[in-house]
Amino acid sequence: MTGIRTRYPGAQPFSDDAISRAVFFGRAHESTALTDQILANRLVVVYAKSGLGKTSLLQAGVAQPLRDESYLPLFVRVNDVKQGPLRGVLSGVRDSALRHQVEYNPGSGLSLWHFFKTAEFWLADRLLTPVLVLDQFEELFTLHAPEARAAFLRELGYLVRGVRPEVTDSSPQIEPFTDSAPEVRIVISLREDYLGSLEEAADNIPQILDHRFRLTPLTVQAATEALEGPARVQNQRLVTQPFTYRPDTVKAILAYLTERTKTRSVRTLSPVEPFHLQLICQRVETLVANSQRQGVQGVEISLSDLGGERGLKATLRDFYKNVINPIEPRGTRRKVRRLCEQYLISPEGRRLSLEQGEIKRILKLDAQTLRSLVDRRLLRSDQRADSWYYELSHDSLVAPILATRKARGITFGLLGLLGSVMAGFVGISFSLGVPVGLMLAELRHSKEEVVGMVVASVVLFPLGAVSLWMAAIGFRRSVETLNRYTSPPV
Repeated sequence: MTGIRTRYPGAQPFSDDAISRAVFFGRAHESTALTDQILANRLVVVYAKSGLGKTSLLQAGVAQPLRDESYLPLFVRVNDVKQGPLRGVLSGVRDSALRHQVEYNPGSGLSLWHFFKTAEFWLADRLLTPVLVLDQFEELFTLHAPEARAAFLRELGYLVRGVRPEVTDSSPQIEPFTDSAPEVRIVISLREDYLGSLEEAADNIPQILDHRFRLTPLTVQAATEALEGPARVQNQRLVTQPFTYRPDTVKAILAYLTERTKTRSVRTLSPVEPFHLQLICQRVETLVANSQRQGVQGVEISLSDLGGERGLKATLRDFYKNVINPIEPRGTRRKVRRLCEQYLISPEGRRLSLEQGEIKRILKLDAQTLRSLVDRRLLRSDQRADSWYYELSHDSLVAPILATRKARGITFGLLGLLGSVMAGFVGISFSLGVPVGLMLAELRHSKEEVVGMVVASVVLFPLGAVSLWMAAIGFRRSVETLNRYTSPPV
């Protein structure tokens, strides 16, 4: 990969390249353990809660050790709805092989078993053993129809068990195959809350859960390495020069990230989630880059540079706002909000992906705006077939985005409620002003005032009625808005 890189990827996962491996700290034990497990078993299921870095571990921690052992990790996803999961995987294998610049002899497309039985991957004079890494495998269950899902699981079952599937195609171009199992390793990576969905594959792959690897949050020691290690790396392609943290700053950051609850008598500590750590580190690197551009040498980050604990809280809470608010013009900003809040999050709070053409058709957002959101790490892009798909860069963004939407909805609801009350007062004033004026005019026996009030009633009564009607509608809608954003989920 080319271009200037950052030490901390933030919401994006670490990549499978030299720079990412150089700044990937805190997962040395997990990298070794998972590599050994993949080498020893035909199928390994990697699972973890969202935000813990499964993709980063596989790409920056495991891929190169596998290559050192003459294995070739092929990262693919099953998110191509147009082609279907099988064809999408085969296309992903081809693209992954090309990215790694290996000599690739495509295999038969009859099935996954036939493909890996016949495909060859060469690096110079070494024949590499493929490792099929099915990343974000939960997409098989969220994007595909039951028929397509069942068909793919059957294909995967034959490959995992090493059993040759029956095929009806008797074309003379098909060469005879031995029944020996293809030389391949399979890694399924998915979110922990979808682990139970793999039971759906148990009929085809009875051993699917025999070898599992659960990725846990970072310990305090590992988080310290992930925080300080990248800051020490010297590389000309990094956007900043090496810098340091003050010891009390490291303690404060980790104390904030591990302190789940705090009461007068009980303090509960939790492990560190890499996603939250990365967002703070990303802000640190921005501060360092600004200082170094001003000629400051030997930058040392203090807690005051981050704004204290309030600044740490703001870093996590305002990530979404900090990306959205600078977008101009205001109309584009509203469209981006709609994209993130309405189209990229399901009613159940799951991430969704949307094709670039659909985004342009529905919201009139152009490719340049979408690329800028990817650069800011709010979105991630993925090429499938001949198009690009966009989704939120991480599941952990769902909660703050929904919280921001809720806060804005409550604000608008309260403002609407205030406006409707004011409109009601105006309507009542207009409606009551005429009869009160007539009464006073009668008491004063002033015919001129009576005539004036009669004329005023022709104007004020309709205005009062309209104001009261608008106030009633506004009040009802404002109450509905407040109920929608304040009622607990069912």
